[in-house]
Amino acid sequence: MKTIKIIAALLMLFAFTANVNAQFLTKEQEKAVKKDVKRYEKEGWKVKPGSPSIAMQLTKSYQMAWEKTAEGTDQWIMGEGSSVGTIYDAARTQAITVAQGEIGRKLRTDLTAQVEQDLANEQLGGGEAESIAQTIVNSMGKSVDQSIGRPSSLIEMYRDLPNGNVEVLMRLAISSAKLDALAKEAVDKARKEYLQKRVKEVKDKME
Repeated sequence: MKTIKIIAALLMLFAFTANVNAQFLTKEQEKAVKKDVKRYEKEGWKVKPGSPSIAMQLTKSYQMAWEKTAEGTDQWIMGEGSSVGTIYDAARTQAITVAQGEIGRKLRTDLTAQVEQDLANEQLGGGEAESIAQTIVNSMGKSVDQSIGRPSSLIEMYRDLPNGNVEVLMRLAISSAKLDALAKEAVDKARKEYLQKRVKEVKDKME
């Protein structure tokens, strides 16, 4: 009797999981996942024992890639990197560094555009807003780096190369909410520095 209950519970869990996946993925998206799984496996990619399968990792990654905020923008900023090494851990560390670098570039680009737009809505011309935004974002390098210091790992797979080396592929993501927080910090900083600049100009004219 206990065995029957366990089997019934497992079947219910399986049905629930399948239903959840169906809610997240359309038929077209499921087809895309299956196609990429075949491609990765054909290229020799695999996962460490005990890790989620390639199919599970890709499904999670695509689900997050398709998630949108209430404003219709991407909910996650992603970066991918691969690296070759003689040992797994060294290649993995370098792949993470590459992926984080890609996230950093995307974050700075998006942040500059968002700050520029916010400043343009004030009493600043487009050219001046762009110049100030780039300057402020560049000076916020530490804040940007801290925001991508602990990204979510979506994909981690590897393949053995003919020369005995190993290649590791990593895909990471951070929430776009961090971009909004950085943008607010950048705009506040820009306003302060812009005001200080205008005050100095007035003082110089008075002297």
